[in-house]
Amino acid sequence: MKHSLSLFFIFLLSATSLFAQSGKEERQAQQEEKKAANKDKVDYNLFRRQILTLKEYSDERKKIPALQKAAKGPVKIVAVVDSLSGDEDPKKLTGYIRRDAGENSINVYEITFDRSVKKITAVRATGEADEDKEEAADEKKAPAKHAAPKKKKGDDEDDDEEEEKPSRKKQKEEDD
Repeated sequence: MKHSLSLFFIFLLSATSLFAQSGKEERQAQQEEKKAANKDKVDYNLFRRQILTLKEYSDERKKIPALQKAAKGPVKIVAVVDSLSGDEDPKKLTGYIRRDAGENSINVYEITFDRSVKKITAVRATGEADEDKEEAADEKKAPAKHAAPKKKKGDDEDDDEEEEKPSRKKQKEEDD
């Protein structure tokens, strides 16, 4: 009986040590995930701050007053980091300088960030802003075809007189 109790305790100790080791592995895995998430946050924030210092960003900000007059509403220039772009190439991130005018959003510039160097490696215009300008110019050039034809004031008066004339004749006939 003593022998079976000692085997039981040995089994119990080994089981608890295995359980403790598996717990350590889980904690280490969780810590690794937290470190990776923290690194991503740091990279995203660094990238965004670097976008805000670009000459292209400041040039777009200078255009805001003219764009607000044209759009007749508030216009915002925003730096955006695409968090899903790292899935394709984990060493690079993609971001945009985006123009928000009402419900319309246009990516004006596409920016590439290298995570290993921690710097912006490429800035290129997307061309979406040019398309937007062309559409606005086309809308201004094309007259509205839906406009209803306007009637002249003389036409309305003539219609009223024609309606009144038969009724006057009827009144004269009745009077006679």
